Amino acid sequence: MDNTSSATDNNNIIHEVVPLKEKLSFAFTNTGQTMIYGLFSMLMLFMTDYLHISASVAGLIITLTRIFDAVNDPIMGQIVDKTNTKWGKCRPYMLFTPIPVAIFALLMFAPYRFDKAAQTAYAVIIYLLFTIVYTANDIPYWSMSSVITTDPDQRTKIITLTRLIGGLGSGLCIGGFWYVNKFFRNVLGAGYHTGFFYSACVFIVLGTAIMLQGFFNTKERAVSSHNKESFFSNLKLIPKSKPLMLNIIGGSLYSIMLVGTTALTTYFIKWNVKELFPDMSSVDIMSIFTPIVGILPAIATVVGLVTVPLLIKKFEKKDVLIASCILGVVVNVVAYFVGYKNLYVFLILRFFAFLPMGTWSGITTLFIGDSVDHLEYLTGKRLEGTCFSILTFMGKFQNSINVAITGLILTIVGYNGALDPDTQSQSALTTAGIFFMVTLVSGLGYLLAMIPFFFYKLDKKELEFIVAENLKRRQSKEAAPPQQQ
Repeated sequence: MDNTSSATDNNNIIHEVVPLKEKLSFAFTNTGQTMIYGLFSMLMLFMTDYLHISASVAGLIITLTRIFDAVNDPIMGQIVDKTNTKWGKCRPYMLFTPIPVAIFALLMFAPYRFDKAAQTAYAVIIYLLFTIVYTANDIPYWSMSSVITTDPDQRTKIITLTRLIGGLGSGLCIGGFWYVNKFFRNVLGAGYHTGFFYSACVFIVLGTAIMLQGFFNTKERAVSSHNKESFFSNLKLIPKSKPLMLNIIGGSLYSIMLVGTTALTTYFIKWNVKELFPDMSSVDIMSIFTPIVGILPAIATVVGLVTVPLLIKKFEKKDVLIASCILGVVVNVVAYFVGYKNLYVFLILRFFAFLPMGTWSGITTLFIGDSVDHLEYLTGKRLEGTCFSILTFMGKFQNSINVAITGLILTIVGYNGALDPDTQSQSALTTAGIFFMVTLVSGLGYLLAMIPFFFYKLDKKELEFIVAENLKRRQSKEAAPPQQQ
């Protein structure tokens, strides 16, 4: 057989093999997504230092918008579950949403300057519209990981590959943005704000093209019946899956850890690293050290992702996740007491502090896919869109909380975004507060996030039984749910 028609046998259940070309196409679609979304990791800095919106107001804007966006995710999940087209339930959105995502991303970073009130209103409206269209792209995309194959083993490989390759987009954006910005400013003579915008354009256009190719190279295999249930009927099913609920709680607590990532590649480099190299210009500091500081965590995340399939062959997913979080706690505490005056030792510690991020993203995504199977076994309904809306809900909720905490801490320590780093410095209290976020707050996030998974009981043996039983029911067209014990 060729790759498109060959199949695997898992416990006497036949699954069609997903060709490598299709796996890569699906994974690179996420690269395009993260390339654009990576720009929004700098949104807080953009608002405080380019639009001169105060840290507390900027944090409030981003937090409230992302909470609103997170609430929309289950609604979008319901829309996906009710979608029925010749292309399937998920793929149509991979074609029609990338262009709107690009348009609103461009408008977000456009070099418009209004008075303070109008500037704030513009930022709120455009960011809100961006989050709506991004949701319409992101939830169907991740839902595809559940319908692209019926085989949990292949799904593990596809999600790992996707997290691995997809992260390249964010890494290239965050790591290369300030280098591109330096080119526009120093070589082409762009201004402070226009240089930022032109740099954003590069990554938005490239990311959009990469996103669009995914529609043409993927297909849906786990075909389920058209879901005609009401919004609330489907939503009521979510609490029936204890594994899914624990994943939601753990993901919410993980948002505290992300405070460190927000502060690290923006405020820490701009101010703390500048403190170590006072003779270097700010644009040089950002263009040189953002890739350096960003590359080690990026590599660490890749290492964490690559090891997930190997580790979960020998250990339960939850045990691997808990162990990685413990590592994150220990390394962040050590990094705080070591300090950042010896920057290179600090960067090595950052590498190990970010190893759990790859493990976390890989395993928690697998948990969502497992929850789709678990809910189907319990209820007879396969709700990919609804379940994977929880994944994106968690991501947005995490970002909203981490930005709120970041804005609050920056306000408490007296951050002033109007200062020129080439001629002025933040106070000692401010730089200490930034470092506190990068280390101890991050460690606290790992500590809290792992607690719910001590109660996670869906193991390999039970999942194998559930998957086999679901597929047998589908093949025999038996939709009745089993008796719950």
